[in-house]
Amino acid sequence: MTQTNMTRRAVLAAGGATALVAAGRGSFAQTEKPVTDLKPGEWSWYPERALDGPVAVLVSLSDQLAFVYRNGIRIGVSTVSTGRKGYETPTGVFTVLIKEKMHHSRAYNNAAMPDSQFFFGGCALHAGGLPGYPSSHGCVHLPRAFADLVFGVTHNGTPVIVTNDRSGIGSLSHSGLVLSNADLKTVEAMTTHVAGKKLPRDKEGERDDAIAIIVSGADRRLIALRNGSEFINTGIGIEHPRLPLGTHVYLLKGVNPATHVYDWMAIGLGTGDEAAVDVQREIAVTARLVIPPDVYAQIARNLHPGATMMLTDLPAHPETRSATDFVIMRDRTSV
Repeated sequence: MTQTNMTRRAVLAAGGATALVAAGRGSFAQTEKPVTDLKPGEWSWYPERALDGPVAVLVSLSDQLAFVYRNGIRIGVSTVSTGRKGYETPTGVFTVLIKEKMHHSRAYNNAAMPDSQFFFGGCALHAGGLPGYPSSHGCVHLPRAFADLVFGVTHNGTPVIVTNDRSGIGSLSHSGLVLSNADLKTVEAMTTHVAGKKLPRDKEGERDDAIAIIVSGADRRLIALRNGSEFINTGIGIEHPRLPLGTHVYLLKGVNPATHVYDWMAIGLGTGDEAAVDVQREIAVTARLVIPPDVYAQIARNLHPGATMMLTDLPAHPETRSATDFVIMRDRTSV
């Protein structure tokens, strides 16, 4: 037994040993294989790589894989089964605001859906069948033990990003992701609101607010949502407005204590490679946003680790996002 395996098992013992033992009784098993060699039902879990920080789940339809990142570092990967023909899993950017340890489907004969994390209507991440190809009614099926582990690390507002191709991950430390024209004193004052805050809890009776920000290039508007309900809807300026913004997703990790600016995880949607995030391009895009100081101040007061910010060229009207329980920004063809 290697030291690495001992460390991993020790970590799992603190928050998922039961699931690991259960997985060992069947074919849905933990493995050390490279991602490209995973067979249906196999998964890898290495939480010791990042013990805390906001979590994001990225699903690649073409690969039939789900990647779990914490604080910008991959801590898990699993084979999945997504929606079959006629029931395709929707592509887009979503947030989890409803979790149920054991849900029973009202649409499909009271079918059990263990470890359900709903991200769009009735679509959820949950334990289910894994035949090696898309087979669900739109949900993302995970191995039972892996679903249990993911359920345990996600927080209120966890983003679930579903794309046709694999998405990239990068890290940014920059105040301009929300406020581009600010002096250091202003930035320090605003980031103070985030310092000391924790990830939003999602336990019954301990549910914290989850913030998501949507910037629409088509509307030149910024919409901020608290648990899916709008609390800011305002016009903003965009420098060089004829140039598209593109689609961008950022997850707030916290505040850099040395530089007093925001630390963000940047997610490059459907780039095809996990490392394919152009940091300078991300900074350049966000620097084009001109947000009124009073609006920025209101946003800053509500920001927290795990808050999500989305930029899109699509209009930010109800057709491009779901009802108030969920957040969605979708490309009309693919993401």
